Amino acid sequence: MAEWIVNLVLGKFADVAVQEVLRLHGVDNQVETMSCELGRIQAFLKDSDKKQITNERQKYWIKEVRDLAYSIEDAIDIFLTEIPQEPQNSTGMMQDIIRMIKKAKKYTPVHKLVDEISLIQTKMKEIQMSRLSYGINNLGDDSGEIQLPIRPLVLPDIDPEIIGFDKDRDHIVKELLDETNKRRSVVSIWGAGGLGKMTLAQKVYNSNDVKNRFGLRIWIVISQKFKLIDILGKLLQQLDPHIDPSKLPKDKVALLFKLHESLRGKNYLVVFDDVWTDDLWYEIKSAFPDENNGSRVLLTSRSFDVVKSADSTYEPYKLEYLTDDLSLELLLKKALPNQDPNNSAFRDLSEIMNEFVKKCNGLPLALVVVGGLLSKKPRNYNAWSKVLKTMSWDNDGKKCSEIIGTSYEDLPFALKSCFMYFAAFPEDYEVYAKDLIRLWVAEGFIPHENNRTLEETAESFLEDLVHRSMIHVKSRYLDGSIWYCRIHDLLRDLAVRKAKEDNFLMVYSDPKDQLSMGGARRVAVHHLDCDELEMNQNLRTLLYFDDKYMPNCSKQRLLKVVRTDKRWGTKIKLEMFEGLSQLRYLKLSGQSTDDKCEECLEKAISAMKFLQTLNFRVAYENGDDVKVPGCVWRINTLRHVDAMSHSEVTPSTKLTNLQTLPKFPGVVINESWETDKFPHLPNLRELRLSNKSPSWGTADAFLGTLEHLIYLEISNCIQLDTFNMRRFPFYQDLQSLVLYPPYEISHNEMVDVSMFPPHLTFLYISNYKFRQDVMLVLEKLPCLKKLRLRKTSTPNRKISCSAQGFSKLEVLVLEKSFLEEDWKIEEGAMPILRELTIDGCSQLRGLEGLRHLTNLKH
Repeated sequence: MAEWIVNLVLGKFADVAVQEVLRLHGVDNQVETMSCELGRIQAFLKDSDKKQITNERQKYWIKEVRDLAYSIEDAIDIFLTEIPQEPQNSTGMMQDIIRMIKKAKKYTPVHKLVDEISLIQTKMKEIQMSRLSYGINNLGDDSGEIQLPIRPLVLPDIDPEIIGFDKDRDHIVKELLDETNKRRSVVSIWGAGGLGKMTLAQKVYNSNDVKNRFGLRIWIVISQKFKLIDILGKLLQQLDPHIDPSKLPKDKVALLFKLHESLRGKNYLVVFDDVWTDDLWYEIKSAFPDENNGSRVLLTSRSFDVVKSADSTYEPYKLEYLTDDLSLELLLKKALPNQDPNNSAFRDLSEIMNEFVKKCNGLPLALVVVGGLLSKKPRNYNAWSKVLKTMSWDNDGKKCSEIIGTSYEDLPFALKSCFMYFAAFPEDYEVYAKDLIRLWVAEGFIPHENNRTLEETAESFLEDLVHRSMIHVKSRYLDGSIWYCRIHDLLRDLAVRKAKEDNFLMVYSDPKDQLSMGGARRVAVHHLDCDELEMNQNLRTLLYFDDKYMPNCSKQRLLKVVRTDKRWGTKIKLEMFEGLSQLRYLKLSGQSTDDKCEECLEKAISAMKFLQTLNFRVAYENGDDVKVPGCVWRINTLRHVDAMSHSEVTPSTKLTNLQTLPKFPGVVINESWETDKFPHLPNLRELRLSNKSPSWGTADAFLGTLEHLIYLEISNCIQLDTFNMRRFPFYQDLQSLVLYPPYEISHNEMVDVSMFPPHLTFLYISNYKFRQDVMLVLEKLPCLKKLRLRKTSTPNRKISCSAQGFSKLEVLVLEKSFLEEDWKIEEGAMPILRELTIDGCSQLRGLEGLRHLTNLKH
């Protein structure tokens, strides 16, 4: 429906920066009147949000509302683009003269907007009247049930902890470890989409027996539309993460030979997940040497024809549907998490839960998605029975599009646009959560909430989609927040279909597609065979994933979001981004081809008065980084900056919205700074601070203004025994701390656990000498999950980890730290440690204590 675009337009009116511009030009009252009427329309749409519209009159009326909302957005955006810019640094008489000269130019866009608002208000009244005239009093009255078309089943990833795969895992592991067969062999799993082939393969891949057997393990996901050259390149990159993709051969035969040479002499396991065509193995198998060392290739597919064509030594393993008992267990896990199945609430729902199990007929995804849907409903029979009545799919359980569709329709309207946005990403794409969240904020999807940043609200939206089983978490940070996520193909297909129906987003995923954007407002380009975009005055968002060309954007004056994928080989002309004054989000990665690169960049950024996120990783052809100019620190709306090189932040910088600064060089305090004059960055979350001043006073005063830091890195740090963080306002909130001294080891530091913030999850200390066993101090930090010590030393060259110490520690890294020391590890120490790295500590003794670390995996 159209409520999402109405919500976006209302969100624009709530934008403080936009409000200020409208107020300065005297059109805020007219816009406020229009906003109120639009709010009433939104309330009507929201009340009807749960209905699937089939009546043609209703569909046409909703289209009119959507077009009206677009017209409002266009009018405001064009006005913001056409109003003249006040030159920076112009003051006094010169400023007055400039304003007088521009007064006539200023008149036209203001009155143009007033006239446009008048026309829109007339149209708005006509739409309201037509709703009553045509009897559209309650959308969806013609049909109380949600009717969605049945589509072939293609399902998302299942929870890695899903039950019911032990027998299947043991069978596949046995074939992989078969000592009687030393030949390089293919083992395969096949079955209908959504049965959990990927989950089963993950369980096999991560089993300790498999880890111990194969010295090299590689996982590759194969999409429906793949290029063999890309697959070979990904395999080589996993073999050598430091390899430069741009320097790999472009010829298939050369890549096959290089991969073969890289695998020679190695005992390997390579997983090809979700193979769609039966010619993949035929084309690629020459790259895998057969040296009679028991190497294996594991292949998963939905097609028996694919797995049988892979000359497998073993019979392809068919994954079956879950039994009723396992189905009920899985449904319980999702619908009633952390609940005792024997309590009275479950007994009251047991009958209807068996009905859901019967409907799903052993299909894991159906159970997972309906469980996620039920978990958001009141836990009573009436609420759950209403859900059951909307699901009338075939009893054989082999089609579940209706469940997926029902889950989408059940989303709050603010979440629907967030879900549809996943349509923009290519199939099997791993989405960086921070990137996604900043895109949502820039698009205006996220409402303002008291005592919460927009990013925090967006993060809760993403977690909600995860809890509903609409999105799968690939990995999380130590603090539990999402790092990478992904969406599987049926859910992505649903997002693509919905986005197209609502004119929300157009996706170009095939090089053969003709790039004709028409009136599309958002475009995601996965492949493109031209370097010019068709002129489209409505275009607001360009998400670009091709690595051949970066199309010219300069004529798309209303663009708000431009994002390129992280492809270093992409050629970029920075002059193509001049004049894009409406940009909220800009992410560029590639090589600049401009002669006057930094001059073009400064001109482009100077015009971006609403920019929120700048992610800039562009290099010259010689490899040097292009520097982000200092004018970026004058953009009041700025929230996040990530760049390889940027101009230094000065004491005069005042950015109340800024949350993220680049880690290099971050904020550099030098001798010219005064102790009472430093940047005003009250909402900063992440900071790398380098103190080049002989005193610590300015740095101390600056840190005292930061209330919300969660990540702090300090180089040239003063002696630790005089540096107590309790005096800083962010003491309780800081989660990550990195400390470097101003020189190599020279002082014997005395530390106390109270010096460190109590909620630290990550601590990195480098180049310090301590007067006591520092491990006995740090082990008392209650929330510490990762500790990294580099070039540190302790007295008597001994370290200890006592029983119950480091109770939450998961990762420990010791680098070039302990040369001839004894390490005493008592039983009960580091009870959940899963990863240990010892690098450059060749004389470290006392490692017999490692036997107490029963959860150690790596």
